[in-house]
Amino acid sequence: DDTGVVYFIASPLRALADYVYTSKSHWNAKALAELIAQLGDVHVQLEQHEALPKYSTTAPQKLVTAYGDELKKIGDEHEEVVVLDADLMLDTGLIPFKDAHPERFIECGIAEQDMVSSAGGLALSGKLPIIHSFACFLSTRPNEQIYNNATEETKIIYAGSLAGVLPAGPGHSHQSVRDISILGSIPGLTLLSPANEVEARLVLRWAVEQNTRSTYVRLESLPIDLPFTLPDSGQFTMGVGQKIHDGKDVAIVAYGPTLLKQAYLAAQQLAQQNVSVAVYNLPWLNKIDPAFVKELEQYPLVVTLDNHYVQLGQGVMVKAALSNRCVNLGLTEVPRCGQNDEVLAYHQLDAASLQRQIQQLLA
Repeated sequence: DDTGVVYFIASPLRALADYVYTSKSHWNAKALAELIAQLGDVHVQLEQHEALPKYSTTAPQKLVTAYGDELKKIGDEHEEVVVLDADLMLDTGLIPFKDAHPERFIECGIAEQDMVSSAGGLALSGKLPIIHSFACFLSTRPNEQIYNNATEETKIIYAGSLAGVLPAGPGHSHQSVRDISILGSIPGLTLLSPANEVEARLVLRWAVEQNTRSTYVRLESLPIDLPFTLPDSGQFTMGVGQKIHDGKDVAIVAYGPTLLKQAYLAAQQLAQQNVSVAVYNLPWLNKIDPAFVKELEQYPLVVTLDNHYVQLGQGVMVKAALSNRCVNLGLTEVPRCGQNDEVLAYHQLDAASLQRQIQQLLA
């Protein structure tokens, strides 16, 4: 209503109710009345809740935009690059490449399996296919074809956007929180999750120009303000993380902008409680270097954060390398839908929840 209070239907039809919720925080009264009328004898209870503030940014990092810009530049330099799309060219940052190189852009439509199979043929003919869709679709629908391509030992780059639990509004079908486990064991496939725009460009360059085998680039699409910058070391070594916050009591290992931001904020809050927390960005999702393991072994406690189910996420790899010196945090149930801050808090992946859990682990 006009007071800023949001009303919703407390039933499995909440998703339908959300559909008739307008941008001005008003219910479309006619649509709501029609929806309730169609329910017949089903009892509908309306509940009242305060509206949460809308998600906003000031100077957001836009990984997909940076990726798309770098992809166009790479296309200028590498004639063997062919870009394939599954009817998501705007959402996956492909318009700059398509405009510059239309003869090397293939629109495959909503057909990921056919797209990946086509890429396999292109790779066998000497091309470098770079494939695009949302991570939730690219990792699952053509998983058989991705594996078949791997058995042929060709080089293909898979770019999955909209990865992770956020944005949470689109719901379970679009929250890609199992792609690391699905793809992580495919032979010759290296999985990477960049943390900011610079790293998104760097990851793509590495996949095209340095990696001799295939790469899966896990892109988080939500524009996000970051309270940190990555070290400008000029180094990008397989399996090695970068420290973005110094500390000695605990080390948090994470990837991607969403949870690295929460880890950084939690470390700042814990410092006020005299708990010194180091934060590491580890973009390598299925590779870890022994030298980096030794660096982590200096900490009494290591906490991993997975923007993914805990089971078979990156944290499992880190914990296996560290034996019992590591605790894994991440999703343990089907992710909730809703506003971004609300969903992070529910799954205890926001900075306040991380602070509380780390204090409990240290007690």
